[in-house]
Amino acid sequence: MSPRLGIVLALALASTSAAGQSGVSPYAATLARLPVPTGRTAWPVIADAQAWHALAVAGGERQPARWAYARSLIGQDRGGEAIGVLETMRQDEHDLMLVDSFRIAYGAALTLAHRDEEALAALLPAAGGDAAPSAERCAWRLRALSEQAHYKAARTQVACATPAVMARSGAAREPFTRAIAEVAVETGRAEAALAVLSGTAPGDLAATLLRARAEAQLGHTVAAQTLVGKVEREGNARLRAGARLAAIENGLTTGTLRPDAARQQLAALSFGWRGDAIEERARSRAFELAVAAGDHPAALAEGATLLRYFDTTRRPVGFKAQVQQQLDQMIGPASTLPLPRSASLLWDYRDIVPSGAEGNQLIEAFAARLIQAGLYQRAADLLAYQLRYRTSDVAQGPLSARVATLLVLSGRPADAVALLRTTARSDFTPAMNADRQRVQAIALSQLGRVDQALAILAEVPDSAPLRAEILWKQRRWADFVRADETLLPPPTARLNAVEQTIVLRHAIALAMLGRNGDLSTLHQRYGAGFEGETSGGVFRLLTGPLDAAGGARLERALAALPSASPVEALAPLLDAPASPRG
Repeated sequence: MSPRLGIVLALALASTSAAGQSGVSPYAATLARLPVPTGRTAWPVIADAQAWHALAVAGGERQPARWAYARSLIGQDRGGEAIGVLETMRQDEHDLMLVDSFRIAYGAALTLAHRDEEALAALLPAAGGDAAPSAERCAWRLRALSEQAHYKAARTQVACATPAVMARSGAAREPFTRAIAEVAVETGRAEAALAVLSGTAPGDLAATLLRARAEAQLGHTVAAQTLVGKVEREGNARLRAGARLAAIENGLTTGTLRPDAARQQLAALSFGWRGDAIEERARSRAFELAVAAGDHPAALAEGATLLRYFDTTRRPVGFKAQVQQQLDQMIGPASTLPLPRSASLLWDYRDIVPSGAEGNQLIEAFAARLIQAGLYQRAADLLAYQLRYRTSDVAQGPLSARVATLLVLSGRPADAVALLRTTARSDFTPAMNADRQRVQAIALSQLGRVDQALAILAEVPDSAPLRAEILWKQRRWADFVRADETLLPPPTARLNAVEQTIVLRHAIALAMLGRNGDLSTLHQRYGAGFEGETSGGVFRLLTGPLDAAGGARLERALAALPSASPVEALAPLLDAPASPRG
């Protein structure tokens, strides 16, 4: 195309905003009165030069010239260019989408451009338009549905489309004939497929491949193998891939190809050919063979690929449950895989986990196994996914506290604080908020932000033990003594392990502060309670007469403290090491 002609064509195709120009009548009304395109005369081809000339001299009345050019482009299978012309027409007149003729042309162009979902939407009758089936519309819907592998839906269009298909001749009919034959093959009507294909040209290798598959369905293996061989030798890359798949299927049917060898060949085929119905068929067959062989990893990989990248409506009923069963075999309690490997699989295939309560129970049960094994970080990541994508509303309250707890245990207190802040909600119950605040206070204390931690605990009921525990860990002796005084038990004949810990810690803090008088008072008050106890010697060491070796005495006392903690379940969080990144 010369530069001058290109400029003329660009000006001719440019939107003229017809609705806004005086003296230019809308073309939609005119087009609505014309017959709907159908059959042999639907898409008359005109020379490009003639179309360009008509556009160049059309002036303000370009829509008829554009319509003629768009129909010609569709007749030449130039769908992408036709879309451009039709879009220009629609920009000038939005009402054109209310005209059935325009919608059919637009749907046909989209089908030729392999934009099948958009094509199917365009090929629906216009709102308020003629609801009677149009043979031309059915023919293009048949092609679009066949390309999307919606073969059962496409089959319902065959009877309606037949008049439009039969009205065509030669090359114009062949794409529709192949679509009908493919629908017949995929829906198990091999004899009908052969009848449809009987009139196709011998050099039509796409039709030859369909004929091979139909012959194989009828048990004519020799004829099928001969036809497949022809396509493998002479076809393009896509046809050769389809022929290779047909050869594998024939080998499995006749028993000349072992399942394990077939799986290897299917894997090679799927690796080299991606993204269309051929890969989908190959992976479907590979999934079936892997399930039959009890190869759960391979079945899971193939099934997950089919669910993720292909239309799930084309899968058999119960297919997703079958894939989920493969995952359960890999991560369930009966699995022989190492727990870290199972955790990696669950994370990689987390989108395969059942929805709702069933999936949540599976995740929580597996997280419990990870926690029991000390794999806190993996458990935190897994439950964080559940928190973000599978849990909503107030149910996030307890789960967020649990995830934050695991983050602290895995040495990531900063992540715990961030998570608790980003998941805050106004509808959490007071008990939920209290649990979250306790974990947040511990995380802040591990980050050295002790005053912030204590400020949070000031709003939490019954938080005195945790407040004292944080101060004890930070060795803030004066603050600890003030906080711990409210926790001191009444003097009794016998103190339990937790009470002994509280008293002994109080004594250590007093000794650190040099408050000997208070130590004497403590000895008088609790001396009887430590009689006969293992920790009695430590108590007497702390509260007895001072000697020159005071520092050594305190070291021995700290080493001999009972392991019982006043904060019980929260103690492991306070003892968890904080990593540099946490």
